Amino acid sequence: MSQKYVTPCVEPVASVGMYEPQLILHALDTHTIPILVGFGLAMVLQTIGMVNAVVMTHREGWISIPLPCTYLWFAHDLGVVVRFDTWFNKIDHWFFKLFWVGLLSALLLECVFLAQAMRVGRKEYLPRGTQAQWNALLLGGAALFVLCWEYQKTIWDDPLSQALASTTMYVIPLAVVPLVLRRRSAIAQSPVIYGCFAIMVVLWWGVTAGAYGQGFRTWQYLLSGIVAFVTLSALTWWIYHLRRTGQALEPVLADSKAPAAAASQ
Repeated sequence: MSQKYVTPCVEPVASVGMYEPQLILHALDTHTIPILVGFGLAMVLQTIGMVNAVVMTHREGWISIPLPCTYLWFAHDLGVVVRFDTWFNKIDHWFFKLFWVGLLSALLLECVFLAQAMRVGRKEYLPRGTQAQWNALLLGGAALFVLCWEYQKTIWDDPLSQALASTTMYVIPLAVVPLVLRRRSAIAQSPVIYGCFAIMVVLWWGVTAGAYGQGFRTWQYLLSGIVAFVTLSALTWWIYHLRRTGQALEPVLADSKAPAAAASQ
C-alpha cells in the first residue's frame, strides 16, 4: 500500500531588512545639519588618510594600503559610482548626489592605489614574473573582487548603500596587521592613515546609529563599531611605535635571500 506524501503547511516568514529606505530619506531631511557635519568630517578624514597612503607609497616604494582593502574599497565605490542613474534620477535626493561625488573622489584615489601597486608591487608579490604578468594578476584580482561583491549585493539588503560602508572600515586591521608582520617592517605605513580611519568610525557609526536608527542600533552593528574603533586605534599606536623605534626598514624578501645563501655555500 503506497503512502501519499503530504507537504506540510508552513507559515511564510516575512523578510525583514536592516532598514526601511523611506525612513532613511526622512531622517536625512529631518537631521540634515548633524548628518552633513558628521559625514562631511568623515569624508575629509578618509581623504586625508588615503592621500597620506599615496604619499607613503610614493616616498618609500612599497604598497601602503593592503591589496585586500584596495580591492574591497574599489569594488564598493565602483558599485556606487556606476549607478549614477539610481542616485540622480530614480532616488533624486540631494544627499545621495553628494554621496556619489564623495565616493567618486575615493574611487579615483583607489585607481591611484592600483597604479602604484603595478609600479612597486611586483618585487613583493611576483618577483620572478614579468611586469605584464604582475599587471594582469593585479587587475584580474580586482575584476574578480568586483564580480564577487556585485553578487553578494544581490544577497545583502542595502538598497541605499548605507550599511555596507561600515565593512570597508572594519576590515582594515585584518589586512594591515598580517602585511606588517610578514614584512617585519612598518615601511610605507603611517599612524596618520589609521588614526583618520579610527576617528572616521566614530563619526560614521555615530551618524548612522543616531540618525538612522532601525538596524543601525542592533547590538551587532554597535559592537562592530566599537571593535573597529579599538582595533584601528591600537593599529595607529602600533605603527607609530614601530616607526619611532626604527622598525620601518626595507623588508628582506624571500627571493633575495636565495642568491646570498647559494653564494655562501
